[in-house]
Amino acid sequence: MDANRRIRKSDHRGFAVVYLALMIVVLVGFVSLAVDLGYMYVTRGQLQNAADAAALAGAAMNLGDSASVKQKAIEFAAKNKAAGDDVAVTEGDVTIGNWTPTATPRFSTARFPINSVRVVARRTVAGASAAEQGKVQLFFGKIFALLPGGGEGWPEMSASAEAIALRPPRPTIPIALCETPCTMATPPSVAAPVKFYFKQSGATAPPPEFTVGWTDFSFSSQATDLGPKSDIAKYIHDEMHPPDVCNKGIYTNNGVGEAVQELKQEYESQRDADGKWEVIVPVLAAGVDKYGAPVASCPPGDQPIPYPLTMYAIAWITNVEKGASPGVTFSRLDCLPCGDPSLMGKSPVLVK
Repeated sequence: MDANRRIRKSDHRGFAVVYLALMIVVLVGFVSLAVDLGYMYVTRGQLQNAADAAALAGAAMNLGDSASVKQKAIEFAAKNKAAGDDVAVTEGDVTIGNWTPTATPRFSTARFPINSVRVVARRTVAGASAAEQGKVQLFFGKIFALLPGGGEGWPEMSASAEAIALRPPRPTIPIALCETPCTMATPPSVAAPVKFYFKQSGATAPPPEFTVGWTDFSFSSQATDLGPKSDIAKYIHDEMHPPDVCNKGIYTNNGVGEAVQELKQEYESQRDADGKWEVIVPVLAAGVDKYGAPVASCPPGDQPIPYPLTMYAIAWITNVEKGASPGVTFSRLDCLPCGDPSLMGKSPVLVK
């Protein structure tokens, strides 16, 4: 009896040792997995930092020069480390394209204008070095090879991160110019600013090329609402952003309304220490009436035909006047074709 009891106790102790050994193996496995996953989480964050820096650096360059964009992105990616090694980005990891948040896909190389840079920082190549974008070596993953069916274990893991930096456009206001001022012998300058008028009649009417009109960048609306709650006012205050209407016909309006007051208020809040507000204004070419006859784009705002928007101008506004002679004074007008990288804002921002 006592002998049988001793045998059973010995068996129980033997099973306990086996269970304890198995529990230790499982516990070590979970701890190892947690350490390696935490390490990969940190590494991916480091790759994200590298991708962010590279995208911002690339987008700060002239987007029309893909070689300089890619070179700068690669340079700034290498200033970062992931898993203890310099981050290696290739030219194929840097893509220049268009970011439109309302489009599908939001980033595309097939759309215009070019306004953004995408960078992918990766460690995904099996058996390669970090300089060749090799997978990240783990600390404990190899111990899984000791388990039945564990194969070679888990010696390395892939990680990647993507960033997209956008060069947002400069503020675009809904004041349209005809194309004639783009070829003036003496363009507006700081020393010799030029006033452009909302259309006036009679003996005091300015030359047609020195007039401006309103537009809400629409193919159908004639921009007749010039009140403080109108789309015109929202464009002025940067509450709405113009759609891509390059080389498309848009309607204009040469009225005055309350929009001039809205423009004056925005100018006074946005002007810099030198008294100027840098904006983008659309430039219109001659239109065609329903009979196929050409219609001059000067003065802009004459209805009822749409005018094709063929250019934008970087403009410095130095005054906005109401009263009997409402108008806008410019001290700079640089006319550029649609999609010119110079129309983009100076500071890139991350959008992904």
